[in-house]
Amino acid sequence: MSGGDWFLREALPEDLPALAAAELALFPDEAWDLDLLREEIFHPWRRYIVAESRADGAILGYAGIMITGDTADLHTIGALREGLGIGRALLQWCEETARAGLGSGAGPGAERMLLEVREDNTRARDLYARAGYEQIARRSGYYRTPAGPVDALVLSKEL
Repeated sequence: MSGGDWFLREALPEDLPALAAAELALFPDEAWDLDLLREEIFHPWRRYIVAESRADGAILGYAGIMITGDTADLHTIGALREGLGIGRALLQWCEETARAGLGSGAGPGAERMLLEVREDNTRARDLYARAGYEQIARRSGYYRTPAGPVDALVLSKEL
């Protein structure tokens, strides 16, 4: 998958500083640090992808999932540039990867995807709704922000 000016590829260790900077830009209230990102991309049950600029190699977005049994969890997804289809492509990659599973005899792929989204993140909520995700739960005050707690909406989609 790719756009005219960007393409998707597996996240690599050398991407960690750019991923940490993107986390801080996209999720300043709950950004993951370098050590947590390192654990994520090296974990055997997780898969991470980045959207890279063809022009300068900059990271334009990223996503990561965890696959356990018949369920996959979307751990993170973010696009640094809007309107290019990066978020949609990242989500599609996550779904396809979850369906395919971990490979190497690890069993079949996931049958559904779960994710949490901040209630006040209308851009992400719109993306998930267009992709067929439905709300199955609410976690009151899950996210802590300087302005106060924000609920998490738990969404699910059959794959």
